[in-house]
Formats: sequence, structure tokens, C-alpha cells
Amino acid sequence: MKYIYYLLIVLMAGLLFSACYDKDNTIHRLPDLEIGNVINGSVKTGEIINVAPKCTMAGEEVECTYNWYRYHGAVSELISEDAHLAWRVDTTGSVTLQVEATHVETGIQAVQTFYYTVVPRINNGWLILKETADGNTDMDVSLIQTDGVEFAADQLSLALGEPMRGKPVSLLYTDNYQWYDPETGSTLKNQQCLVPVSEKEMLMYRVNDENVLARTEDLFYEVPDFTSGNIEAFMQLAYSASLIYDGKVYLRSNVAFMPALLGDYHLAPYLVCYGYSNPMLVYDELSTSFGIIQASNNMSTTMEIKYFTDAYRESDNLRVSPNGLNADLIYLGQTDGSVDPESLTNNGTAYALMQKKDDAENLLLYGLNSREWYNAAYGPIRFARMIPVSRCEAFASADFYTMHQTNNLIYFVKDNRLSYYDIDNDEFVMDVYTFDGEVTYCKYIGNNYDYNDSSWNPPLYDNRFNRLVVATSSGTSYTIHSFDWSVNKGLTILPDQTIRGEGKVRFMFWYTSNWRLFNNIYRYS
Repeated sequence: MKYIYYLLIVLMAGLLFSACYDKDNTIHRLPDLEIGNVINGSVKTGEIINVAPKCTMAGEEVECTYNWYRYHGAVSELISEDAHLAWRVDTTGSVTLQVEATHVETGIQAVQTFYYTVVPRINNGWLILKETADGNTDMDVSLIQTDGVEFAADQLSLALGEPMRGKPVSLLYTDNYQWYDPETGSTLKNQQCLVPVSEKEMLMYRVNDENVLARTEDLFYEVPDFTSGNIEAFMQLAYSASLIYDGKVYLRSNVAFMPALLGDYHLAPYLVCYGYSNPMLVYDELSTSFGIIQASNNMSTTMEIKYFTDAYRESDNLRVSPNGLNADLIYLGQTDGSVDPESLTNNGTAYALMQKKDDAENLLLYGLNSREWYNAAYGPIRFARMIPVSRCEAFASADFYTMHQTNNLIYFVKDNRLSYYDIDNDEFVMDVYTFDGEVTYCKYIGNNYDYNDSSWNPPLYDNRFNRLVVATSSGTSYTIHSFDWSVNKGLTILPDQTIRGEGKVRFMFWYTSNWRLFNNIYRYS
């Protein structure tokens, strides 16, 4: 048997050897396998690297099979066995890739290593949280790039493989998420993440590489029963976050949300905060009282909502109790202006539009001074006005409300008609604009932070603006309208700022990597 085995080996070797000779007994070396159309490049985070190789032998294209690898340091990972590579970038800085081609006929192999520089894509521009046709949540982006504006749809589906469950709630940002990396076994601090929130889910979506670091089950010590309730509101501050789920409050540390605060309360779905580290103002619908939620790093061990006292400052002649108001909250928003006679600058105000439970004929408008939100030692109401419903029934039953950030104006939309209430002059300005389609979002956004005027740190840019944005839906598509505002001209529509996409817009956020973002995060609640 051994003799036959060795004889077969000799015969096979002879056949291969003879194949390399022509009739003149000249050896002809098999040509090398060459991989073409694979070069180094650059790509934005979250985008797809597409590579279509072309393999040749002696100048003629040949059929090959392929293995594609990405490298983590010196360790390779097989990412595809397809003829064409289509791989979504999941890292920052740069990525090392390698293709291994095998000639089908001869088994000859060739290997080529190539590199892609990863350029952060989410830097300046709009992030748009939208409701899909089946009532779930996805995200579009409209980003300022060096070569113009880039629009990309359905980014959450791209990252997750599907939309987030439930309708959209909010989309904010943190730069201090603490993440445990299961691959390395290490904890990474200060991760910069978008925080998209739907009624049923939330994510930590890292900005630099557009990877989802954590999903809902990783972000709660005790995950709520989402079959029986919904997330109603969300606020992300510099070092903490809070959300309202089914009227109850959950506070987040750097890692995850703690169990719901104890107590007999049911909060209205509003969270208002002045600046980026102050306590958050809330309204308890059970006790019909205003209270504050301290940022979680400042919370006492009792972890409860702190209600205001009925004490008043000596200069406060109004003296309206913030407790037992016996009223329903219609809208709660905030401005930079002050209603505190002792502090008329650098002191914001929350305006609460309310209606007494036993008085359907009148509205109440209260102005709450942010100076008192730190410790709730004094009553915060510094402004009060009764407004008969008969003056403007649309104001009492509007579909959307939003406050101008630097003027005491409350914009409202009723039946697709945009109007506003001028608090200082106590007058209504009606039907400023009429929209086609269904209005799905309305927010005044004062962006005074997205700029760089430091010559030592180019490039210089200035993306500041003050705009009212209103989104409408018609059929399966949306349109986002932007309005500029000036003292002399009032609202002026900006056709060049129109954005279009598919779905229904429910929340918009202007993102910048500039640190000034945190001083203005409250504007997006």
C-alpha cells in the first residue's frame, strides 16, 4: 500500500511539473494573482465602505473567492465572504482592512491590506427624530459638511437593523456616559452619546463611530414594564438625566437609571430646566403642586421630589402659592427673560399655562422664577394673569405650544394655523401662517453656541441662529419649515432651510461638538 501511495504522489508531481513545460521542455511559471480596484480611502462614521475588487492573472480577469478581514490591533476578524465588500464603519480614527483572494481554478492566493481614515460625520446639523409608518421611531440627519449639506435617512434602522419600538419622545446628548466594554473588559468614561428615546426604548448612540453602546435593558437597574406604560418625557443634563414613565420619575447616574422615586405623585409630561445643571421643574397632577427634581448627583438618600414651601421673599408682593393649585397644566415652557425684580439678568423663567378644574371660562398664566429652583425654599411664582377663554379659544385648546427663548411670546398651532400670544403686551396675533398637511412638531430653538471665532483653532465658522421650526406631514412624507424672527419684521419663512423626508417629525435637535452645547441644553426639552 505504501508503495502505491508514493507512486501516486510521484505521478501527480510529474504531471504538474510537465504542465509547466512546453514542447521545447521550457519551464513556464504560473502568473501571479493580482488584486485590483482596492485602494486606501476615507469614510464618514456610520457609512458603508464599498469595495468591488478585480482580480487578474497575466492581464486577464479571473474568477476568485474572497475573505475580508478587519484588524483590531494584530488580531483579525472575518467580516465578509462576499465578492464585493459592503461593510458599515463601526470605529473611530482609522480602520485596517485586508482582502484575501483565491483563484477558483488553481487555488493561487493573493492578499492585500488597505486602510480607511474615519472622519466623524455627526458634527454640525439637524438630528430629526421621526415616527415611522408603523408607529415606531427612527432618525434622519441633515448635516453640514465641507461640500454642502448631507441628508441621510433611517440611521437608527441602519445601526439596529430595525427602528426603535414605540413613538418618538426625545433626542438629547451626553458626554459622560460610563460604558463597560465587554471585548476589553474595561470601563470607558466620558463617552459622547446621543440619547434617542421612544415610548418603549432608549439608546446610547456613540457619536464618533455611530455605534449603539447600550440599549434599554442596559440602562435601567429595574427595567419598567413597557407593556403597561410609556416613557412620556426625557431630560439629559450635564451629569445626570431623568425621565417620566407613566407619571413616575427615574433618575440616571453615569451608568443606569435608578428605580422610580418613591411617593404618591403623578407628573405631567413636562420637564423644564434653566441652564444645564439646575434642578428640573415639574408639576404634580395629583397634588396640583409644582416641585423640583434635583440632579441625581445632588440627590439626598431619600430621593424624593422636593415641593416648594409657601414662604416668600420680602420683595415678592404677589405671593401665589405653588401648592394645591387645583388646576390642570396645559403647557410648561421657558425663556431667558426674568420675572424677578431683584435679578433681571441671567435668570430664566418658566411660563405655565393652566386651567382651574372648576373654571372652564378662564386660563391662568403663571411665570415661575428659576432663581427658586435650586432649593425650593421660596415660592417661585412671580407673575400671574387670568386670560378669559373667550378672548382666544384656540389658545386654550391648541395642538402645539412653544416659547420664544429671548422674548415673552408663546407660539401656538391650532388646526394648522400658527399664531402667538404676546405676554408683555397681553395681546394675540392670529393666523401668522397657515400650513398644508398635518402639523406634527413645533419648537422655537435659540442656537447661540455653534460657532468658532478662535483664529488659533481653525476652521472658523458661525452656525448661530434663532428659529421657529414647524414640521408638517402629508401622506408618507414630511416637510420642515423654518422661520427667522426679528423685532421689525416678526416671523419670516426661510425657504432655503426647508428639509424633506419620509415619516412624521416628532423632535429636532441641533447638534454640535462645541462644549457650549450644555449651557443651552434646556432649550430642547
